[in-house]
Amino acid sequence: MRILHSADWHLGKMFYGEYLTEEQAYVLTEQFLPMLKEENVDAVVLAGDVYDRSLPPAGAVELFDEIATKVTAELGVPFFVISGNHDSASRLSFGSRLLEKQNLYIAGELDKLSGPYILEDTYGPIAFIAAPFAEPASVRNHFGDHSIRDHETALARLLQQQSRGVEQTVRSVCIAHTFVAGGMGSDSERPLSIGGSDAVDAALFAPYTYTALGHLHGPQQAGSPSIRYAGSLLKYSFGEVRQKKGAVLVDIGKSGLVSTTFLPFEPRHDVRIIEGFFDDIMNKDDVRRDDFVLIRLLDTDPILDGMAKLRKKYPQVLALETPNRQSKSGSARSFDLRKSTEQQLFESFASAMQPDRPLTEAERACVNGLWRKLLTGEGEGLL
Repeated sequence: MRILHSADWHLGKMFYGEYLTEEQAYVLTEQFLPMLKEENVDAVVLAGDVYDRSLPPAGAVELFDEIATKVTAELGVPFFVISGNHDSASRLSFGSRLLEKQNLYIAGELDKLSGPYILEDTYGPIAFIAAPFAEPASVRNHFGDHSIRDHETALARLLQQQSRGVEQTVRSVCIAHTFVAGGMGSDSERPLSIGGSDAVDAALFAPYTYTALGHLHGPQQAGSPSIRYAGSLLKYSFGEVRQKKGAVLVDIGKSGLVSTTFLPFEPRHDVRIIEGFFDDIMNKDDVRRDDFVLIRLLDTDPILDGMAKLRKKYPQVLALETPNRQSKSGSARSFDLRKSTEQQLFESFASAMQPDRPLTEAERACVNGLWRKLLTGEGEGLL
């Protein structure tokens, strides 16, 4: 059986105030869906964080509806989806029992979980065990088991229920949204817990032929080659600029032999960090000017209207950093804002903008003349 493992779509994600729905739609319609045809995929797995928040915008819901319909109804491929820590389990699993008849299997709310899903290939059955993200307290209350105190014991109990009736000799695919100890995270992932331990041991997944994980945005294996994170659909922070995004193609053969291939996605607009001196950045040729970029200037002198000038070359520059300028000027004020006069504030501003060149006598005389006119009421026409 050939499975396409994807995760962490975060539909409806906002990046520096802009929705990424169009960027997500591009990857899903122009690359993800064609992969299913080109690779002759037998089943699709989405391992949580379908949406970026529990109440997603309408455009995000419409996009998931479109993709799910094309996967199941048009291509006839079974689609297994679990809720992640960003999703609302109840909203995502609405109508899940009805949708199973259309080959769309959604696992969200604990009281609607129905155990393993079984598919058949040439060599016999393959069991899909879906373990949606759930807080330990929710799992403890659901089972009435007060020994459940952390994410590991909660997931272990959930897997026990979802795997019931599956013989050890049957090939199986576990789908979970969790943080496996030793995994490499990034700054765009929301912590699974505040205080306590949110990590689980990779040994939990030893009984399964393949484990499709979600939560960590960088594609990686977790403990063994058959336990993998597919990574997120797109780069969702500048901390992810070096990560490759894509999906994992999983082949499960006879007797549980597993092989995996990472299939990369190419976004319409990449996320990059551009570092250098202002003049060099502005003069250097760049064929990808429409990418989402963070500019890190190495200049020590201030660049007046730097962001506006950079946007003439990079219309989607989202952030500007000046680490050398900040370290040089320091953060301490040399004056008391509440006790300073307007003239003193201006002189402080002029000194900050030109730290290596004080005002000339002519400039100082001009400024003093302007202040005198403003303060005596003679300078109304100057404003």
